[in-house]
Amino acid sequence: KRHTYQLLESKVFIGEDSRIRRQAREDFCEFGIVPNLSNCNYWNNRNGTTLKWELGAGTLSNWLGGPTKDASVAEDAEKGGYMFFETSLLSAPVLRVDDIIREGQNAYVESVMQSSTGPEGKCVQFSFAVDGLSAAGLRVILQPVTKDNRPEGFFRVLWGTKDPTYKMWMTAEILYTFNKEHQIVFEGVAKELQDNFRKYRGYVAIDTVNIKNGADCRGHCTFEGGFCRWVNDFEGDDFDWTLGRGSKNPSTGPATDRSSFIYGGMEGGYAFIDSSYPRRPGDVARLSSEEFDSTGPDSPMCMRFWTHMFGNGIGTLNIVLVDSQSNSNERELWSLSGEAGNAWYQAEVTIASSNPFRIVLIAKVGKNSLGDIAVDDISLTPGSCPTAPQIAASNGDCTFEVDECGWSNVVSRERLDDIDWERTSGAALRSSVHDHTLGTEKGYLMTLSRSGVQRPGTRAWFTSRDFKPSGGGGVPRCLSFWFIMNEPFIDAAGPSLGAVSVFTKTMEKDGTITMKPIWRLYNHQGPDWTYAQAVITEPSDTVVIEGIWGSSRANGFIAFDDITFFSSACTVFPKGAVVRPGECHFERDMCDWTNGTEGKPSAAAWRMATVSRRPANLPDKTFGAPDGYIYFDLFNQILGSNMVRLVSPVITINEGDVSVLCFSFWYAAFGAGESAILQITRQDNSSDSSEKIWSLEARNMDTTRPQWMPAQVGVDAGRGPFRLYLEGQATNGGFAIDDLSFTSSGSNCPTRPEKAGIQAQALKSG
Repeated sequence: KRHTYQLLESKVFIGEDSRIRRQAREDFCEFGIVPNLSNCNYWNNRNGTTLKWELGAGTLSNWLGGPTKDASVAEDAEKGGYMFFETSLLSAPVLRVDDIIREGQNAYVESVMQSSTGPEGKCVQFSFAVDGLSAAGLRVILQPVTKDNRPEGFFRVLWGTKDPTYKMWMTAEILYTFNKEHQIVFEGVAKELQDNFRKYRGYVAIDTVNIKNGADCRGHCTFEGGFCRWVNDFEGDDFDWTLGRGSKNPSTGPATDRSSFIYGGMEGGYAFIDSSYPRRPGDVARLSSEEFDSTGPDSPMCMRFWTHMFGNGIGTLNIVLVDSQSNSNERELWSLSGEAGNAWYQAEVTIASSNPFRIVLIAKVGKNSLGDIAVDDISLTPGSCPTAPQIAASNGDCTFEVDECGWSNVVSRERLDDIDWERTSGAALRSSVHDHTLGTEKGYLMTLSRSGVQRPGTRAWFTSRDFKPSGGGGVPRCLSFWFIMNEPFIDAAGPSLGAVSVFTKTMEKDGTITMKPIWRLYNHQGPDWTYAQAVITEPSDTVVIEGIWGSSRANGFIAFDDITFFSSACTVFPKGAVVRPGECHFERDMCDWTNGTEGKPSAAAWRMATVSRRPANLPDKTFGAPDGYIYFDLFNQILGSNMVRLVSPVITINEGDVSVLCFSFWYAAFGAGESAILQITRQDNSSDSSEKIWSLEARNMDTTRPQWMPAQVGVDAGRGPFRLYLEGQATNGGFAIDDLSFTSSGSNCPTRPEKAGIQAQALKSG
């Protein structure tokens, strides 16, 4: 009999009661609660391995490692138990040579013995978390066992991830069938022992592990014991999908199901359309899933399945998403036509919907009776995934394994950029970096190229093909991708790798082109692949991914991979990539800022720095480029008592922002005159009300080498939309400014430098 843990104390904390009640079910483990952590007598470390999984909890995490709370939503989640593998541990040599999975590097926790699953299979549900520089992922393995309880040389990877979960718990489900005794093994994967990052802290953790009946994996199906919860549509088609276990015609259809095709054996079935008599070309069969709840804006699912499309008369297989609130609204997600060879191929597509929905597989008979289309092993996992195979995508998804999927560099004659993004294999990089899709030397990714003469500010544009009008009637789209922005060492002057930006590009009716930034990050972000999301809220023609090199001498690396589009008003990720109105780094132009100096000669105005016309010895703050900032430089007699004025666009607060925005920028005073003044005024957009909120007078400037200095001031956004005026005056010289940004930081925005505060100046004068 398997035992679950019991709470020894009579006191019950908030949240414990439900946790205990759920724990009592067989095959379900939540790993206890402090101080009574438990493996439920169900999950044990593999014998003979040096590296171990440990029981942990949030209250112990700063001491022993692991996440800061368990996967529950209980108020005492920091006391809840889980199992974790500290990935920075270095292992001794292999102790047992008969363990078939690589030893010495990873850690394995095994279930108790499992008997045959039966044709309906078993559903493994669990929560997982992966974080830290030394962590490299998690795999779930089916391990067959011999009669003397030793692991067989053969094993099957049921599921795996190599991505971090960013201090969050994710959930996953696996449906599998197996007709002999076996164990389920969780393999915590760490970086290679020789990897420099192996010594840094990290963890792979699991929680709420539940082995249930196969029917509990909603949407999944192996077709061994039937259609699971998938059903043939009663209307709207001509015939039905049927179950098969091997074609009776060697000229079409599969010989075996997908698992037998890959692992051998003869167990298993699949779903297929029989294209023989009485079927006619163009006949359609529809197989529908059960209804699913809407996916959250940041919670898409990846649908994986295997297809077999062999035969001279293969037609078309489509995956469509049906909105349950308006059954007539079908959105095509995936489409493949024609023969693909006598083999099973894996397919992927992202599923996302703001309403409840069903997924429908639509197969159409081709030109003759040799057109059997088969599907097997459908699964749903959390997260987005690029459409596979690439030819089945219509929306710009790309893994870059085959080609650029219609994305392209700007042609040189347009002179919009200087260099290209290059499709590169991991082998060609001659470094430890591999692509994100495969994680091997054979995989391809897009890297920012280096020209012969590299200068700061050199840029490349990568443009999508034109988008089809959205079938969702203006539904926001989410663009997700993975990126690396790595600077191996940082110059004394500070981070200066470069930038990656994402723009939407739209041709207006009058022929003008509008570029709107929707995502942007600067300089070093880390050595590993990082997940990114940007939301496209307005109709656009194309998407442009821009890379810019800075002045870094560290042989830095900028790359991206695995582009995916899905219908969702998602959140920008990472948070630092949010682009707000008014943000400007002056790399290309003045963004939406405008000159507001009235009735004065053009010399008395803010101007963009150029290589030939700029303050002496003052490089750009963002990248150290010779240009890429804005400045004013004047004699007092030009303006009299007036000031040069730079006017911001209208600034509003986003949903969820606090009422105070923190406006930050860098400034540098220069010139030979006695003084220069820079001040900031807030102007209500709906009235003439204005107030000075920041003011600085610079005296005795260093004319030989001006220095960039940081500045910030809190701006009240709760009173409604506003503009900022940056105003300046000088006797002989001026100010340069760069890197303007707004952040929502609550009241935590002290005025910098302190002497620029209006209150500080009032106190001093008083």
